[in-house]
Amino acid sequence: MTSLLNALIWIANGLLVLAFFLVDHLATVLLLPAAAAFLWIMPAPQRGWALGTSLLAIAASLIAPSPVPVFLGAVALVSAAALYLEHYNRPAVLWNIVRSVSGYSLVGLGYTFWHGLHVTDSIQSDPLTTQGATYLNAIISIAMYVIPLGIMVLLVQSVLAHPPVGKPDDLINQVRTRGKER
Repeated sequence: MTSLLNALIWIANGLLVLAFFLVDHLATVLLLPAAAAFLWIMPAPQRGWALGTSLLAIAASLIAPSPVPVFLGAVALVSAAALYLEHYNRPAVLWNIVRSVSGYSLVGLGYTFWHGLHVTDSIQSDPLTTQGATYLNAIISIAMYVIPLGIMVLLVQSVLAHPPVGKPDDLINQVRTRGKER
């Protein structure tokens, strides 16, 4: 009886470890379907880039400290909305998403590396160097919030602001006559 009870306890503990891991990495769990959908949507010639971007985003989401995983999820959500709303130049929006998600993922991994160095802790002997490291930490922390907001703004702009369609002469004529026939 005790060996059966021990086996059930081991299984329950294993399931609890898995549940706690999934809850701890909830942003990554939510990013997985977005990455899969992004791969599904991408045209075949661009699928390799999308796979690399998705793997980079998942890796950054797993190991980077907050706010990187949350903002990667937010960028994925805004990207999905941009793809749904875009009807004018879809390939350009797809490339913007690849560029922006991979860029922020690399920044997030760099942020993880910077955090892992513990620079501020190791240079406590010189007050000026400590002040410089503190200032640099402040800039990096602010950038971790500003960069994804800038990415989301650029995605919204690429969906909502399109160049006018037509020949330049026709556009100038339409503006001068205010769309009225002569």
